[in-house]
Amino acid sequence: LVEADGSRQLPLKAHEAHEPVIPAVSRQVICVVGASGFGKPIRESVHRPERFCALTGAAASDPVTPEQAAKAILAERLCDTMFLNQIDTETQRSLADRFAAALGGSGLRIAAGSLRAGSGWLYPDI
Repeated sequence: LVEADGSRQLPLKAHEAHEPVIPAVSRQVICVVGASGFGKPIRESVHRPERFCALTGAAASDPVTPEQAAKAILAERLCDTMFLNQIDTETQRSLADRFAAALGGSGLRIAAGSLRAGSGWLYPDI
């Protein structure tokens, strides 16, 4: 297990072309996204907000939506598995459902839950 990248303590990140550095022998790449960034302005919740805006067409002052986060992830094509973390309430569960729906048909394995609470679920192929 290798942590390939950091996000400067922010829940979301857009990557530069040279990152993350993924070892060639890797058989699975899991992208972890923090749901706590949803609903907050991009400039406050995304590391490299200018890159995120370029990938999504959003403005830095726009609130992050699950659909925008999914769009950025699909544009980067860095992983084969997604884990949406920080899903602790029913309201957040509906955000997770929107995120998974936006990733639907991408071929990614999608899971969501709370690492802190030790809970989670897998989304079927959608």
